[in-house]
Amino acid sequence: MLYLQPVSLTDGKEFYDMLQRIGANETGYTNAVNGMDYADFPAWLEKRVNRTKGIGLEDWQVPDSLFWLMDDGVPVGQASLRHRLTDALRVVGGHIGYAIASDQRGKGYGKELLRLMLAEARRMGITEEILVTVNPDNIPSRKVAEANGGELRRETAEHVYYWFR
Repeated sequence: MLYLQPVSLTDGKEFYDMLQRIGANETGYTNAVNGMDYADFPAWLEKRVNRTKGIGLEDWQVPDSLFWLMDDGVPVGQASLRHRLTDALRVVGGHIGYAIASDQRGKGYGKELLRLMLAEARRMGITEEILVTVNPDNIPSRKVAEANGGELRRETAEHVYYWFR
């Protein structure tokens, strides 16, 4: 069974290990944990939990919630939901960013992760249209957005913009 699990201070090595199988900045998704020493992971978790509450944000950041995609208790991906957009996030980032561990790709997890995140955005009260930006050459992610009803409204050399109602 697939479900979302919010990031927690008690998340352990299985989450850290899964994050090692997502590149540091592949296909436009930034993963600060890739290559991080495991001893630093608890501090990263604390920072991520605080960001959900809007604590310790840099000037350019907005509160965002991090979720793990779980398959029968095993983490297979992660996604971030930004609670609102800034002008900069309308250019790159959007509301939702997501990634699947490299050994779990091609199994339909991306499609389900975005579907669950769109539902989570509505549950959290985001009533405006939801934006997901994708690198133009990331064909799997483009297919994920389209399979979830994303409306392609704009495309540049750097980003493709999908909007969800």
